Amino acid sequence: MNDLISSNNVVDGDISIAMMRGTFFTLLTAALASTAVASPTVPRQASNYVGYLVSTFSDANPRIQFHLSDGNSASSFKFLNKGQPVLASTVGTKAVRDIFLTTNSARSEWYLLATDLDVTASGFSWDKATRQGSRGIVVWKSSNLVDWSQSSLRTVEKDTAGMVWAPSAVWDDETSQYYLFWASRHYSSSDTNHTGTATLDKIRYATTKDFATFSEPRDYLAPANTPLIDQEFQYLGTPGSFARFFKNETNSKVYQEITSDGLFGTWTQLGPVTSASGLEGPASFADNVRPGVYHLLLDDYTQYIPFETSDIKSASWEKSSTSGFPTGLKHGSVTPLTQKEYDALAAAYPA
Repeated sequence: MNDLISSNNVVDGDISIAMMRGTFFTLLTAALASTAVASPTVPRQASNYVGYLVSTFSDANPRIQFHLSDGNSASSFKFLNKGQPVLASTVGTKAVRDIFLTTNSARSEWYLLATDLDVTASGFSWDKATRQGSRGIVVWKSSNLVDWSQSSLRTVEKDTAGMVWAPSAVWDDETSQYYLFWASRHYSSSDTNHTGTATLDKIRYATTKDFATFSEPRDYLAPANTPLIDQEFQYLGTPGSFARFFKNETNSKVYQEITSDGLFGTWTQLGPVTSASGLEGPASFADNVRPGVYHLLLDDYTQYIPFETSDIKSASWEKSSTSGFPTGLKHGSVTPLTQKEYDALAAAYPA
């Protein structure tokens, strides 16, 4: 079957977000159309990554910001570009949130994806944002993480959708396309002004080869009676094994589930990552140095709080040291870097 890669966790062309081969694929084909399955073979931590890049934004400055780790530290970062954003949107609301950096298995093309939303705009309200928000995502493209295209606003949802939030992507190596995920809610087709009652928030997906044209959007995770946003996956090192994180909008907690059956297999909920509420925007990544250690950043609406675990299958997360951890980081993504990528970013955007 196809090999899929989580764009922010590629390991030398192997799999970091993937779907397991199996008989369930045959049974799901009709319902899930072109959904692919993959078989990861090399744990992510068997890599030569030398550091991490956090792609993010801040409420005060809703533009693309880069933070580069101090060497291979997962807790100490420096704000690149002398503390200034590296990219600003010129489309849609001209403000971005929920940043996600994605690439292919060759790491030859890079896309920055973002929610098109300005919470500082005159007359802004969250109710209006969910009814009349953007149905597209803001996209930038690069071949080297340094030279970026102009921003583009790409529509991904039907006109029944009230908004598109928190895009993330998965690369399918065999078919040379990405699986794009986001959160949305929908209104009746007769409710063209979106003044009535919507569906609950749910996770949707589509495929794309270039983040310019997209397949028909479909539901990915839409449980009854539970509104969900901000989904992220974490590959656990063996074929078909993953953790999945998402925010439950009912109680504002981030939950973790695990599976050994691939992304479209059976998932077991382990409960909330922490008993605290008021958290969102999970960003998960494996430690480059310590095998079996994983990190999770949770946005408390003001900034990220870092957690880590050496037993991710039991969801036993502990708060990490914040010594050297930047303040003000918001819902974004963390990308492991090769030496060439690390050096290019440090040179192009000095701290």
